[in-house]
Amino acid sequence: MKLFTGLGGVFTGLTGAVIEAWAQLRIGKLRVLLSLVGVAVAVAAMSFVIAVGQVSVSAVNAVMEQYSGRPGTVTISVSPTWRGVSRPDDDAGSDDSGGAGGSGGQAGGGGQAGAEGQAGGGGQAAAGSAGGAAASSDTSIRISEAMSAFVDRYEIGVWATTYDTSIRFAFPDGPRQVRTQAVSTGYGLLHHTQVTQGRWLRSDDADDMSPSLVVSQGFLDAMGVETLTGPLTVTSYEPTRTTYTIVGVLEPEDLSYCTTTDAEGNTVPCPQSLSAFVLNSSYEQQLPVHAVRPAPSLEVWTGTAGASEIKQRAKDNLDAQFGQGSTQVTDNLQSANANLSTGAFTTVVSGAGVFVMVLGALGLVNISLVTVRQRIHEIGVRRSFGATSRRIFFSIMLESVVATIVAGIVGVGIAVVALRVVPLGAILSDIPVPDNPPFPMSAALIGLVAASGVGALAGIIPAIVAVRIRPIDAIRF
Repeated sequence: MKLFTGLGGVFTGLTGAVIEAWAQLRIGKLRVLLSLVGVAVAVAAMSFVIAVGQVSVSAVNAVMEQYSGRPGTVTISVSPTWRGVSRPDDDAGSDDSGGAGGSGGQAGGGGQAGAEGQAGGGGQAAAGSAGGAAASSDTSIRISEAMSAFVDRYEIGVWATTYDTSIRFAFPDGPRQVRTQAVSTGYGLLHHTQVTQGRWLRSDDADDMSPSLVVSQGFLDAMGVETLTGPLTVTSYEPTRTTYTIVGVLEPEDLSYCTTTDAEGNTVPCPQSLSAFVLNSSYEQQLPVHAVRPAPSLEVWTGTAGASEIKQRAKDNLDAQFGQGSTQVTDNLQSANANLSTGAFTTVVSGAGVFVMVLGALGLVNISLVTVRQRIHEIGVRRSFGATSRRIFFSIMLESVVATIVAGIVGVGIAVVALRVVPLGAILSDIPVPDNPPFPMSAALIGLVAASGVGALAGIIPAIVAVRIRPIDAIRF
């Protein structure tokens, strides 16, 4: 009870001091306003520059993560060696690096789909995967099941499976082969996949007979459609004749730096690339039973601290099923460490901003000293009625703190408006900054904290002068 009573007394005293400080500011609002112009401008400039830096760095890191995944992502792929385990009978006579009776497409260019291969007797095309060459259907299914069991066993929350394939779609100007990634729904979260029209793939898409697609802007342009206003269907010829449903469109690539030459020799902008994402479970339901398909790669997000542990567990678990040395694990910690940071930049800008605010607060110090001299009689009367030195000290100091906080709020408001008005895309032409980015909360907090600190420093000298005034001398003044 005594503790609550003491805390209540402190809170009441602090509230009273703040209210009193605000009342004094309203009395001398004109002189206070003039002295705080520099503080408000400094807070606005500092908050705006920090916000621009953080938005720019976030945009660059998001682009990097679209390719390598979130920092701490581990990629797991399996190429069975079959040493120490019995090779399945139904795989006997077939080559794990290709299709039965035919050649599988080899992955080229760091995981890009290469040439097509024909499945024996079926005439079905398949492409290589990021994890390696195409495997037989039974082997791919076994690898997928092992990866699912691994995710369930270790209760991994953020994960995705993926492999590259190739689908021949029907376009108005004729059929085209499109590099397609068969992924699970978690891929969009791991890689910050931006969908500007429609939506990303969902787990309930697996129940649809028409597999869902998320396509590039170039895919939509090739279909002769400007905007995706609703689900749009497209027919495929290979690897099987199926009707797909386009549910989303990826963010267009920034190709402002790229030009090419048309048939007439004119220089024109490069076209958007032709690519697509399909939900792997929905896509595989359409394939023939013995169609050659790539083995998937598993990506799991563990954070930077858990990457080494999950890598070792993956090797132990999957090598036990597919043979020693069959599991390849990599992480993106090197690229994560290469991600840009705003720490040093924020420190430098904050230091410069605080220095400017201190210069602006010197005027507030002078005005506060003059105000204290004018209020000597008032301070003496308050001391004679029992006001303690602590109460006098904090009431004078809080006047400066409250004033600079108000100036800081005004400055942050100016910075927020500036971030909306200033065309960052034109100024930072080489950085893919989004339109109307949210204002970073940390930039606003740094501005307010700096303003409060400067106000406290500016109020200490007048407060000390007020405390040293003797009540008897103040009453006679």
